[in-house]
Formats: sequence, C-alpha cells, structure tokens
Amino acid sequence: MNDDLNVHESGDVQVADASVETVQAVSFDLDDTLWHCAPAIARADAALFQWFQAYTPRIVSAHTPDSILHYQAGVRQNYPELRRCVSSLRLAGLRDLLVEFGYPAKMAEEAFDVFYRARSEVELYEDALDVLAGLKSRYRLAAITNGNADLDLIGIAPYFDVILAANMTSAPKPEPDMFHACLNFLELPSQALLHVGDNPVTDVLGARNAGVQSLWFNQYNDQWPDHLPLPHFQVQTLSDISALLMR
Repeated sequence: MNDDLNVHESGDVQVADASVETVQAVSFDLDDTLWHCAPAIARADAALFQWFQAYTPRIVSAHTPDSILHYQAGVRQNYPELRRCVSSLRLAGLRDLLVEFGYPAKMAEEAFDVFYRARSEVELYEDALDVLAGLKSRYRLAAITNGNADLDLIGIAPYFDVILAANMTSAPKPEPDMFHACLNFLELPSQALLHVGDNPVTDVLGARNAGVQSLWFNQYNDQWPDHLPLPHFQVQTLSDISALLMR
C-alpha cells in the first residue's frame, strides 16, 4: 500500500474518502470471504460424479471426474449468454452431457440438486458467525455474490436483510447492478454501505464502481494490484471487521 495511507492498530487500511461513521449497512461477498470455496466445490464435484456412477453408466464409461470438469469448463464457451449465472451454466452443461449419452434432459434437475446441496455444505471461517451476529446488532446486513451457495442450507440466511446473487437479469460483480439493488432495497445512500470481499476486482473495484465503500478481506496478506484503485479499508481476519466497525 502507499505510504500516505493511515494504518490503524486493528490492521485495517484507510484511504482519504473512507468514513466508518457513515456506514449503516454491511454487505458481504460469500465464497472465500465467509468460507473457503475450493473444498466445497471439490465435494460437490465428487458428489455429482457419484450420482453419475449410480444413474448414468454410459457417461461414467466414457468420462473420469477430471474429464467431467473439462467438459463443464467448455460449456462457458458454448453458452456465452449464460456466463453471468453459474447455476444456468451448470444446468446447461448437465443437459448437454445427459442428452449426448442418450439420457433424458430432465435428469439434469436431479443432478444439479445433488451438486447444489453438496456445494452448500461449506465450513464457515472460525469467526464468521460471531462477526455476523455482532454486526447484526448494529447494522443491516446483505450478501452480494457471484456464486450460488444456498444460505438457507448453510444456516446463515437469517443474518441478512437481503441476499443478492448474479443471475440472468442481474449482472455479476464488478458490475454495479447488485450493489445498486442492495442500496435500493435498504433505501440507503451509497456511502452508507460498506462491502466486504476477498477479490480486488469483483469486490473492491465492484464496490467502487457502485460508489459504495470497500473493505478488502486480505487473509493471506497478498500484495494489492498496483493498477487498481485502493480499497477504503483492509483487514486480515474477520474479527478485524468487528474491531473496525464496533468500536
């Protein structure tokens, strides 16, 4: 970070236009902000392949778990119009694969449900529940995600006043659509919202694109990309967010 930034004892980094005093609501990214995403996706892929083994032997005879992943990656190229919605992409790939091997396309719904439930079996970071509960006592909370985890299945939906996920009508971050929708729902001005996320582009730049304050959750102490505008705040642990906002 630049030398002219104020570095507070709690570990956050603040730039000139930041103001904790104006914050009335806090929005959270989900994957890699409240939990580590990769293990959940790996479990979901494994559960899906087990479903293929049980119900689609012709697919299993031609594919390995790795080749299924490669197939699904190719779906993004085949359906560019679906790229903003990960669930729609997943369903499209499943339908194509099933039909290719002579199975009914409608089986894709069952396969997706298996994947989706396993994908939502996440392990929250150690301080996540305490931080959400503490902030909920003072602020309105929102979830703004490009992913598709089910917060009801995870058990944290009650903490949030509004849950927004990218879909066919709402562009993914860093586009400002979901941030603006959040502000409209909460009936707040832009500076009253602080967005917390791990990704410099989708979360920090996305928040700045929407005119809201940004907090970079930098748990691995990464270097900030020089070509991007700075986040308003930076923390390395979730508990640092409470230290920043609840003091």
